[in-house]
Amino acid sequence: MEGEEKLRREAVRRSLAGESAATIATELRRTRRWVVKWLARYDPRNETWARERSRAPHRVANRSPSKLEALVLSVRHRLQANPWAQIGATAILWELEKLRLRKLPEPRTVERILERAGVPRRERRERYRPKGTPYPAPPALRPNDCQEADLIGPRHLTGAIPFFVLNVVDLGRHAAASELVPSKADRATAAGLLAAWSRLGIPRRLKLDNWLIAGGGGLFGCLALRVTVVFIPFAEPWRNGTVEQYNDTWDKRFFRSERFYDLGHLLRRMTRFERFHDTHHRYAALHGATPDEVARRARFRPRLPDAAFEIPERLPRRGRIEFIRLIRSDRLLRLPGRGIELPEAVVHEYVTATLDVARGQLTVHHRGRRILVRRFNIEV
Repeated sequence: MEGEEKLRREAVRRSLAGESAATIATELRRTRRWVVKWLARYDPRNETWARERSRAPHRVANRSPSKLEALVLSVRHRLQANPWAQIGATAILWELEKLRLRKLPEPRTVERILERAGVPRRERRERYRPKGTPYPAPPALRPNDCQEADLIGPRHLTGAIPFFVLNVVDLGRHAAASELVPSKADRATAAGLLAAWSRLGIPRRLKLDNWLIAGGGGLFGCLALRVTVVFIPFAEPWRNGTVEQYNDTWDKRFFRSERFYDLGHLLRRMTRFERFHDTHHRYAALHGATPDEVARRARFRPRLPDAAFEIPERLPRRGRIEFIRLIRSDRLLRLPGRGIELPEAVVHEYVTATLDVARGQLTVHHRGRRILVRRFNIEV
């Protein structure tokens, strides 16, 4: 028997023996109200009367309906059966959205339902901690400071209908846009970028792998809109890790989770998934906020392409292109059409080569220090 329970029984015994509540309270170092409370609780027919009762309300006013709880647990069980599926609250919400629920619950509501049912969480991966050679990543402190773009495909629908998808992600708020493109051709990719920017807005910088819009219309369109194109190092796709992660989400959570009748159906569902992502997906990098919440807090107003804008046929005489390169033992900075020898001190280090198109000048920086300036005309 706990000490507090003994005191309660002692207080009632002394009261039944004729002592006043005030005297009992003083000697037991409790309040008179406490003594009266336990006198009222006293029940000689119930041996457990002196035990503490739960203070939880008998009925939770905002508890989720039992049908919703059963549906959430059913969806989670189905996702759990697929070793490749994501099983968190956001993945469950997307499955509920496909069931056309009139109103989707909040992610925290889904998490509480899983907690009450004793469903274990999947262990979180440790956040990546960069090590080794410092990498000159472009800054992305605000919405549209920098975006990443990548192409998925070819994918095929029933009937061997091929298509590609261009995914673009804003690093400042993690908002995403996906566009169907007919091929990997440069001008098709450029048109896809313009369409994505009509929703995301035009960024200050755009990070790309080296094969994507390496020349022609895509590059011309970016420069004409004053977007600095940043080419990441050769054979290092993880340098565009945010869009690579979104590609994986798009592929597993969206494309492989349902059946599409034709390209029109796929496009309509892509549009819904894009809006669902920006409204519901919460990112640790955003301190648990969604892309839409970040945009509202920042009072962000995107710069959109003009409806009359056309992709130039020739290289505009303005804009900047950045090449991030790892310098290997041959000391060569590899750029389109040529290699430039750099000092021994930068071997096995990353450098950023910035081409000012208007001036035809290349400037190379290493760890924030300028190490080379020379004339350079890009070949596209």
